[in-house]
Amino acid sequence: MGKNGNGGFSLFCCFIAFGVAAVIAFITYLLPLVSDSITIGSEAMNIMDIIFNVAALVGLTFGALAFAGRRGMLIKVLTGVFVLVFVVAIILHIVGIA
Repeated sequence: MGKNGNGGFSLFCCFIAFGVAAVIAFITYLLPLVSDSITIGSEAMNIMDIIFNVAALVGLTFGALAFAGRRGMLIKVLTGVFVLVFVVAIILHIVGIA
């Protein structure tokens, strides 16, 4: 993506991540409100939580990189640090440390 690009791929990634997160939020938070007979097991909830976090990471990262690509070095460095912190936090959560 060039400096003058419209960020099409980044915007697409944000859209897909947003859609995945919305579906998981629906299944996790709204579906149980519709019916008391609908229960979601803890393993399924753990898997959906990981998918939700990864979708958020992908969407936010590509959006942030598209933004940072049009800004100065400080914003680019901060974006890199933020992405690194997010990735480490998700990995630690998946392996059960955090």
